[in-house]
Amino acid sequence: MKRGRTGRAPEDPFRKLVARSRRAMVLEGLLRAFWPLAAFLAAAWAAFAFGIAEALTRPQMLAALGALGLAALGLALWGLRHFRWPSRAAARARLDAGLPGRPLETLEDRPAIGRDDPGAQAVWAAHRARMARIAATARALRPDLRLAARDPWALRLAALVAVVAALVFARDPAVESVSAALAPDAAANVAAGPSYEGWAEPPVYSGRPTLYLSEVSGAAPVSLPQGTRITLRVYGSPESFDLSEAVSGSSARLAEAAPGIACAEFELARDGSVTLRRGDGPLAEWTFLAEPDAAPTITLAEPVAGEPMGETRIVYRAEDDYGIVGARAEIALDLDRVDRRYGLRAAPEERPALAVELPLPMARTAAEVEETLVEDFSQHPWAGLPVTIRLTAEDAIGQTGVAEGIATILPGRRFYDPLAAALIEQRRDLLWSEANAWRVLQVLRAVSYRPETVFDNTRAYLVMRMALRRLAGATEAGTVPSIRDEVAEALWLAAVLLEDGNLGDAAERLARAKERLAEALRNDASDEEIARLMDELRDATRDYMEQLAREAIERGQTQQAERQQGQPMSQDQIQALMDRIQELSEQGRKAEAEALLEMLQQMLENMEMQLAEGQSGSGEGSPGQQSMQGLADALREQQGLADESFQQLQREFRQGQLGQGMPEGEPDEGGAGEGPMDLAQRQEALRQLMDALRDGLPGAAGDAVREALREAERNMGEARDGLEEGDTSGALDRQAEAIDDLREGMRALGEDLRRAEAGGDQQGAASGQASADRSDDPLGRPVGTRGSLGTNQRLLPEADAAARARAILDEIRRRAGDLGRPELELDYLRRLLDQF
Repeated sequence: MKRGRTGRAPEDPFRKLVARSRRAMVLEGLLRAFWPLAAFLAAAWAAFAFGIAEALTRPQMLAALGALGLAALGLALWGLRHFRWPSRAAARARLDAGLPGRPLETLEDRPAIGRDDPGAQAVWAAHRARMARIAATARALRPDLRLAARDPWALRLAALVAVVAALVFARDPAVESVSAALAPDAAANVAAGPSYEGWAEPPVYSGRPTLYLSEVSGAAPVSLPQGTRITLRVYGSPESFDLSEAVSGSSARLAEAAPGIACAEFELARDGSVTLRRGDGPLAEWTFLAEPDAAPTITLAEPVAGEPMGETRIVYRAEDDYGIVGARAEIALDLDRVDRRYGLRAAPEERPALAVELPLPMARTAAEVEETLVEDFSQHPWAGLPVTIRLTAEDAIGQTGVAEGIATILPGRRFYDPLAAALIEQRRDLLWSEANAWRVLQVLRAVSYRPETVFDNTRAYLVMRMALRRLAGATEAGTVPSIRDEVAEALWLAAVLLEDGNLGDAAERLARAKERLAEALRNDASDEEIARLMDELRDATRDYMEQLAREAIERGQTQQAERQQGQPMSQDQIQALMDRIQELSEQGRKAEAEALLEMLQQMLENMEMQLAEGQSGSGEGSPGQQSMQGLADALREQQGLADESFQQLQREFRQGQLGQGMPEGEPDEGGAGEGPMDLAQRQEALRQLMDALRDGLPGAAGDAVREALREAERNMGEARDGLEEGDTSGALDRQAEAIDDLREGMRALGEDLRRAEAGGDQQGAASGQASADRSDDPLGRPVGTRGSLGTNQRLLPEADAAARARAILDEIRRRAGDLGRPELELDYLRRLLDQF
């Protein structure tokens, strides 16, 4: 090698790169040679960290450490044998091999020929320059730490996982556990700390905290609930300790749980003492008093009562020293108190007692619980009959308290309509005994012989007829039990339809509400029932007044209701009269209340005759009036179609019963009426008319009107399809819904027109002139108040508000007692009840 002028060899420009590459090769060699040793040591450390040393005796531990040392020595020798220290030349060669053309080796070469040839020297110089540029891009080697090819079973990864788990979850360092196991006397080392510890854990349901016995040793007697679990642990040789106890009813003994540790567990069952001795002297002594867990008690807090809609209301009170975990009510028929007449004369069929879970508060650790169950038993065969109720409460350990022999009448829904009440009675008789099937069949046939004279609800008649035919077929075939529940459900539905009705006319609803209230007053109904019927009468009266105002708008008139003396009949006066009726009924003065009810009915009937006619803002030829008239015509046409469909259905029933023609002496109406296809064609024509009516609505008509007409058109289409397919019953249902939709559309259109008329009045007139020109509705409220939506009148009396609040609270209680609801909903309902 040539030296410079200073006599030193020129510095290698790649020396640092070669040194770093050499270090990388050393790391690769160490890892490949000693990874088995590292994985073995890591796994051994993790095993000791997890406490394997505690499970081994000292000799076993010494043997294990010897085996581990030999294995580690063998792996170390294997690693030394396979490790090769890389030389500088090897590092330079590996670095050069990673470059194209091996530029480092080229820069050290000399040309063998052409040394005196200038051309050859020029080519060689160009080649060296190109290699020098390539060599300038050289980078130090990075160590290749991949061992997958050398460790196909991934043992190194398993050891790494064990180390990480030990670092996160191990209790003690591995070195400490090994040193403790290698100590000459591990038991003596353990005993050098506390010689014992103990604690008493009361049952979870008691809510009592854990008591550490080291804090109460030698003190006054300790009172704890029965079932408390006592644990004692001693440190040292178990043979040096002695335990005696007289509280569990058996002899508990210390048992070795680990080297140098002994433990005993037993439950507190009775009063007594526990003594722990070490050697000849006592180490600790405790005296325990066992608190017995008393059985719960349960009683009725209030008499069983019925809600306005027939639900049963049971208010109970339960007490327990630690809390109630379950409560239930069982209702059984009291046959000795049943009035065995009519359908109840037959022997009743055996039915299991009604069992229902009683609601419990969210916090079941309260010493006293008072809750209310609201459940609907109206459809049960025992509704309205004498029953006995048995209440049961249960605590956390299974003890029960019982209150039985509570005699009452199982509440049920009251039906004021005579026909509905008759159907309910036949339903009860059918469910009472199969022997009543023929008697019930005869009564139903008698009721339905002339349906037009007793049935005012088409759907109720159809449902009852379906039940009649099913019962007749089952009676002849002797299969009444198989269809009895189905027939009972149909009779219930028919009775509800008759009772509630499908009344679209406000006047009919008002008359029905008045009849129900009058009958309730005559029958000495409860205050809750009177209050419910009064609310129904108030709603029906309000709807009736709105219908009068709507009809006035339909005629293109405004109207003012006046009493016979000429003064307006205001809402306050009507409200005061209703409040007086309710007050008299609550005081037991039923006759006076009924007289005031008749007076109210006469006043309402006279109001329509007292309406003064005047010109409305919209004339008879206005678009709104034309649309209202078109809807009225469509409603009349649809009602006529429904009546003819009902007659067609009656003819089909009679033909189905006789198999041919009509009975002798009765005229055949089949020739006089239209067939199903003719009715379907008329229904389709009426449906097509709805498109024109909807397109011709005035601009004041809102979305509610258009939606009602769309629903009416859809129901008309389904009624047409039913008539074409011979499903007259289904077509009747759709026609009834179309009638309701048309009525709703007329109501909504009337309100929209009234609002548009009120908004179009001119402002700025004098107050006196405005009062003179203003028209009032039948309740004395101003009509045409230029868009004003408020009023200075109190529209919701305080008594009504309190009744609504009670109804809402009762509904929350009823739902909270339904354990079939989602737990999230039950939690929300119970938190609501806790607030009240």
